[in-house]
Amino acid sequence: MPELENTQARLEAASDLPGLLAVAWDAFSLLLAACQDSENRSAELFAAFAFAAAAAAEGRLIIAGAPSLPAALGEEASGGVGDQPDLDKLADALAGLAGRLGERLSSAGRESADPGDRDACERASAQAVRVREILAPDWP
Repeated sequence: MPELENTQARLEAASDLPGLLAVAWDAFSLLLAACQDSENRSAELFAAFAFAAAAAAEGRLIIAGAPSLPAALGEEASGGVGDQPDLDKLADALAGLAGRLGERLSSAGRESADPGDRDACERASAQAVRVREILAPDWP
């Protein structure tokens, strides 16, 4: 899952709000694509992946309205995360990304001076947390 690891590394390395927002756009795009790709691969996990995809789409939409989002978005996710055979492990990995994304956006929202950025970060953080809760309800 190199794309997932790359996005996680970029999320950790983002040092300013515009950079974080660009990575957040990419992370939500990756979460959306991976969840949509996985929806029909397991009847047991269909609902979880479908609801997580909806939350990721909402998070990306919220980020799109942030005033500090760069005009040229980051490296948009090219698709899902490949043919991950173990959907439980994939769900856990996606939940980890979403959880960390939620933390970073929440922190950025508290520190932002711009009310539009603050609102976008707080609302997008809630969607990232929602993805994590859906994909890994027993997350520590």
